[in-house]
Amino acid sequence: MENIVAIIPAYNEEDELANVITKTLKYVDKVIVVDDGSVDRTAEVAIGAGAELISHSTNLGKGEALKSGFKVIKDDSIIVTIDGDGQHNPDEIPILIKPIIEDGADLVNGSRYMNGPEENTPSYRRVGQKVLDIATNISAGISVTDSQSGFRAFSSKSKDCFRFKGTGFGIESEMLADAAESGLKIVEVPITVRYDVDGSTKDPITHGVGVLFNITKDKIIRTIKK
Repeated sequence: MENIVAIIPAYNEEDELANVITKTLKYVDKVIVVDDGSVDRTAEVAIGAGAELISHSTNLGKGEALKSGFKVIKDDSIIVTIDGDGQHNPDEIPILIKPIIEDGADLVNGSRYMNGPEENTPSYRRVGQKVLDIATNISAGISVTDSQSGFRAFSSKSKDCFRFKGTGFGIESEMLADAAESGLKIVEVPITVRYDVDGSTKDPITHGVGVLFNITKDKIIRTIKK
């Protein structure tokens, strides 16, 4: 079986990070924390919990954090991305990697909404998510139910197809579009999520508008290049 490496992009996540790392290490061979310019004890906590650390001197955004994590993986490992704020359940990692191991999937998207509305999702957030799902699906020519999920698994052959052009949270849509354009097999599996530990540092409306703008811009650029 291939090695499994988890990448955790982290910005000021000292409160929940150790617990996330400890639980994640039950299911993976290595955890890489990308400390994206944190001003708290994120780096110290990551090392103490047994993770390898990559540090950005300033906050560059989630896209750059993921780029740094993917860049250091040189072997044929399966890659899992999981947020460091405790929203995702590491016990669901086997659910994510199963389609890669058994069915040859390349990108497995953990979906909060695959089985219908997630009852704990705030209504204002779900409306915005739905808009971004539609925009992402139209732009990429795919059909996913949770385009903004940060809990994903990637086959070893998929890691070189991602451009990492977007620096912020629009990276989730961009990666789906890149995978689709490369002809990779994208599947979804249901996951759960906690909102009582929401570590988002951005206003959801501002964030959503920014992501939508990036999706539209990226689609225009792709169309021009064809």
